[in-house]
This record gives sequence, structure tokens and C-alpha cells, in this order.
Amino acid sequence: MIYPLKSPRMVGDRSLDVANLEVIKLESLTAKDPVEMAKLLKAAESEGFFYITFNDDLSKKISGYLRTCYLNSHEYFAKPLGEKMKAFREGVCHGYKCAGIESFEITRDEQNSITLPSPFAEHAGATLDLSNICDTIVRTCLRSISDSLGLGEPSDLENAHHPDGQSDSGIKFVSGPTKSSIADVPDTTHTDGGSITLLWCEKWASQMQSKDTKEWLWIDPKPGCVLANVANYLQRQTGGRLHSPVHRVSQPTDGVEDRYFVSYFLRPNH
Repeated sequence: MIYPLKSPRMVGDRSLDVANLEVIKLESLTAKDPVEMAKLLKAAESEGFFYITFNDDLSKKISGYLRTCYLNSHEYFAKPLGEKMKAFREGVCHGYKCAGIESFEITRDEQNSITLPSPFAEHAGATLDLSNICDTIVRTCLRSISDSLGLGEPSDLENAHHPDGQSDSGIKFVSGPTKSSIADVPDTTHTDGGSITLLWCEKWASQMQSKDTKEWLWIDPKPGCVLANVANYLQRQTGGRLHSPVHRVSQPTDGVEDRYFVSYFLRPNH
């Protein structure tokens, strides 16, 4: 069955064009189900975005961790700038950053050795366990895509992301831009520089540019699943067969409200 690229959805008093994205079952990828693997490859080759769902036990665990992460983010980003800057680190992928959008990132290479700022320190178990779950999810996707492309085992793609190698893969907490007027939202148009990205957000906040039509479509913050997308490294390494989508953070209606993201970036080894 061929699904339309988009469908209308009322959010507040606005009708939004919402992307229709594939929904992939993680347990089916783990079991190497050929139907689910084919769905993932098709999504990675076409729009580059897709949802991943989990079994009930894992979904319940993730939901609990996310509640903790959103509360931590609210408390952390509300602190004075000077306090947050104590966690500033040189480099793109480490520590606190404030460049239009505030963020705090913990890389896997350092997650067991760095001193986390409060309140992440008080909830380190939940934070780092979620990071480990995310790493398993993206590596399962990478393995499935590699198998579907017939790249061998282990493939060059998997070798480039060897878990024992050093990389900047990590979990990132973001306080999204929120303005009283949509017209004041900063332009965050970009593609991701790593390999595979996961993104959780409870509110309407993400838009993608269609690969073929170039129109902007909203992405539904579906509960019980995570949004995933192909990033630049996989697009380059597959000669453009996989698609790293252009996307941005925005808001569908006027009005200031808290908007927090929890993301995970799989990046190749150094």
C-alpha cells in the first residue's frame, strides 16, 4: 500500500501538514524480520525520518526515564547562565552550549568519568541507562541497514562505529526555542552531522523538508515511540543512497511554553 506523504492535522487553531512516516518495531529488527528490515531501509532511502516503537516493558522503562530527564532539563536550564557555564566544554559535542538554543550533552566516552552538574548528577542512573538504551537502538538500526544493503558482517559501517572505539556519540538535552510570536523563532535549518539521531519531545516542535517536493512538513510527537533520522555520515558512506534530511525546530502556534528535547547521536569513531 502506498501512503500519502502528508496529512492535515488541527493543532490549536492551525491546520498543519503532517508527515506520514514509517513506524518500525525495534524487537522485529532485533529478530532480523525481513519485512521490518525492508521498511527501515525504504524509510532511510526516502525521507530519512522514521519512528521506532518498543515492547511494553522497554516502553514503560523509557517513559519513566524521559519524565526524569524532562524535569532535570527544566531545573537545569532555569539556572543562571553563570551556573550553567560551569559545565561548558570546548568542542561541539561536549557539555553545556548556548548558541541560540541551550543544550547539555554527555558523550559515551566520558559518561562514567565526568562529574555531572545538578540535577543530572542526582539522577545519573536514569540518565546513563537511557543513554545505553539509545545506543542499543541506533546500533540495531545500523546493523539492520547494513544487512539490508548486503555490506557483509561485520560491515565497514559497523566497524566505523565499533563500541570499543572512541567517538563523540552521546545523549543531549536541549531547551528548544520558544517565542511569543512564530515570526521570532530563530532559523535552525540543518542536517545532522553524525550517523543516526534519536529525538524525543512531548510537544509539536520539529519540521522536516520533503526530499522530493522540498515542502516543510510537521512531525507528530507520537507518544510511546522515538523519532529517528539518518545523518550525514551514512549518506556519504552509501554514496547518497541513504538520505540525511533537512529539518528544523519550530513551534506551530504563537505563545511561550517550555519545550525540551532528549536526543541521542550515533557518531563514527575518531
